[in-house]
Amino acid sequence: MPFVYETTIRFSQVDPAQVVYFARVYELAHETFEEIMAAAGMPVGPLFEKSEWGMPLVHTEADYRRPWRLGERVRIEGRVAEMTEKSVEFEYAFVDEGGKVRTRVRMRHAFVSLDNFQARSAPPEFIAAIRTLDLGA
Repeated sequence: MPFVYETTIRFSQVDPAQVVYFARVYELAHETFEEIMAAAGMPVGPLFEKSEWGMPLVHTEADYRRPWRLGERVRIEGRVAEMTEKSVEFEYAFVDEGGKVRTRVRMRHAFVSLDNFQARSAPPEFIAAIRTLDLGA
């Protein structure tokens, strides 16, 4: 079951043609990631300030099927597309009010130790927290 984050397309997110600038969907996907982490009891601010591990973004891609325009409501459905021993990939479906997916974003995060930035296994507390949200993989 996906995590749902809803918002409205704002003036600051659109270009002169009043269409969402392509990079803004990554910002919206990342906002959804932050909301997922907060819902899992791991808000990113305190987590990464006090934790021994981090999860930098190592790959991202997006498919744009139809533009988003100023003032439109968007429902962003976040789920875990894949989890490996050392990474997690989230997928975000941007759904319009008619139920159609207009944009899809995938973001892969690697788990690293913050003291040396070397790869590490997924922290058990992260795995447990994400499982409580039942986000898939």
